[in-house]
Amino acid sequence: MAGEGLPVQPAVRALRCSESGYYASLVRAPSVRHVRHALLTETIRTIHTASRGVYGARRVHAELTKGHGIQVWHGTVEMLMARAGLKGVGGRPKWRRARPT
Repeated sequence: MAGEGLPVQPAVRALRCSESGYYASLVRAPSVRHVRHALLTETIRTIHTASRGVYGARRVHAELTKGHGIQVWHGTVEMLMARAGLKGVGGRPKWRRARPT
């Protein structure tokens, strides 16, 4: 905020946090979860690119757990793919023949 020219005190009041907490967050190291999500996102992007953009969250999750041996929840893969803007290609439409009545 301060680097963008915004006054810190009104912004901190609007966000309902302390000014000291804002300045502490600037020098704090990234959390373990943040680092893990960044690494997972890169791995997911690699898998998605290797599949030529075909794999969705289910196949990427299967590739992570069985192919790479990474323990991760399916919902985490969905969330990280959505944040990264990655989508799989949907299946072909299922045509059903009309039954004679």
